[in-house]
Amino acid sequence: MSDTSSLVTAHLHAMARHMAWADATVWGAVFAVPQAVAADARISDTLHHIHLVQHIFLQAWRGEPFTVRERREFNSLDEIAAWGREADRGVVAFIEAASLEELEREFRMPWAAHFEQASNQPAGAHTLGESALQVFLHTQHHRGQVCTRLRDAGVTPPNVDFIVWLWSGRPSPR
Repeated sequence: MSDTSSLVTAHLHAMARHMAWADATVWGAVFAVPQAVAADARISDTLHHIHLVQHIFLQAWRGEPFTVRERREFNSLDEIAAWGREADRGVVAFIEAASLEELEREFRMPWAAHFEQASNQPAGAHTLGESALQVFLHTQHHRGQVCTRLRDAGVTPPNVDFIVWLWSGRPSPR
């Protein structure tokens, strides 16, 4: 494995671990102010969406049939959080176990056909590793939305920037 290849793999591993830590940190803030969440269903809906995407991509990477759990299937935030921890653990384990060859292989997402139909063009090729980047970036985007909703409710959201995770010694999720 070249130095560049091992660096890319190390960065994907770090991004997966950061995602799990950042998700857990945001969940900690949410559980610290249950009244804010009770007053704003978009927070719990967005948290559900974050973990739904993680589960769906993980199923696609593993070649498993898709199981989509709708928001209404969860009776509490605790249930969504537990399901989210399961997704985070699964993504981290998958990415850390994947070989460089697996990460570099072309990977067609099953729902690329929706893009092709809507845009009237073929979906460009991408690798499994690039699809992992999509999960990390998509999750980051929606965590930001949750933090914005918390701030709107008068709560100071946690700082879950990647650099903060690095400065903090790359902690594991709590």
